[in-house]
Amino acid sequence: MDFQILGDDTLRIKGKKVNLAIDPKEKITKFDAEAILLTDKVFDASRVNDYRVIVEGPGEYEVSGIKITAIKSDGGLIYELVSEGANILVARASALEKTPADKLDDYKIVVVNADSELNQTVITAMEPRVVVLYGKMKNEGAKKLGSTTTTVSSKFSLSEDKLPEELEVMLLG
Repeated sequence: MDFQILGDDTLRIKGKKVNLAIDPKEKITKFDAEAILLTDKVFDASRVNDYRVIVEGPGEYEVSGIKITAIKSDGGLIYELVSEGANILVARASALEKTPADKLDDYKIVVVNADSELNQTVITAMEPRVVVLYGKMKNEGAKKLGSTTTTVSSKFSLSEDKLPEELEVMLLG
């Protein structure tokens, strides 16, 4: 899977069969995606070409072979994605802050928009192999997770068979 940051808060997740847009905003270049996932009330769907569905409420969805479960939290929606054998969580730090750790499963990849202070207890309870941080507090979040990573990239790729054994923190920006 490819993870790419577009603008400040828009994320594109590209799998073998599906492209997902997370919180598309006004000032980004248009791109193709089959589904738009919203963790923020402010979005601009006109920035995404050819989408079939906008997920903005809790429930279970399937788009091009990827299973999407949207879970309501006090701070917004949290998404569980099951694709290519990987369990992925996508959320805002503010939503995770208000979600008890026992309400979340284990995920191989955790993608967090660090829009507020990161609760490392919630993140580590999910036992991820990779944490992808983006947003205004990504560097502080990486430090809280014990990472010395300071390299920020606009895009990177992960595959199920090449996930690290130990927790690795990636920064998008």
